[in-house]
Amino acid sequence: MNNNLSTDIKEVMRESARELVEIMLLDNQEFRLIIWNNNNWDKPLPESIMKSFKDQLILDIKEMALDDSYVDEATGELILVSSFGGEEYSKVLEYDEIIAVLDLSGQPYIINNFSQEEQEEDIVYEKIPLTKNDWIDMATDGGIPRENAERSINAFIANNEWLREKVGE
Repeated sequence: MNNNLSTDIKEVMRESARELVEIMLLDNQEFRLIIWNNNNWDKPLPESIMKSFKDQLILDIKEMALDDSYVDEATGELILVSSFGGEEYSKVLEYDEIIAVLDLSGQPYIINNFSQEEQEEDIVYEKIPLTKNDWIDMATDGGIPRENAERSINAFIANNEWLREKVGE
């Protein structure tokens, strides 16, 4: 259906889906979310979920999932919290992994019917700054006070050996 759309159109559709999810979380509105199953939660999903939902996950964002999912005020990231097999999982929702946003009866609000391979090819990745000052500048450009940005970046560097090696701390 959408395979012949330009990259620009697909990006607008992806951003719209992400913004819709954000508004629904902020307005505490129940909805159904279909995402690519990249198994990129805070811990590996149960094997039964991975077998049953190899490519896509269908999540009803209601009750506990709606109450516990949120928009991170500092970063703007959408944090989904759900339960699989009685255990709680959380993840940062990436805008390019949203396939559809529907109401709980299955009626669509937004559908991004792109194959996962197309998404990966269409995304333009930016080089992430690798110096401590680049990270601080990026945070302050986003409106975070410099003192807060420095404190946060210093904490990330202090607690992440890989990052410490990359920024030379």
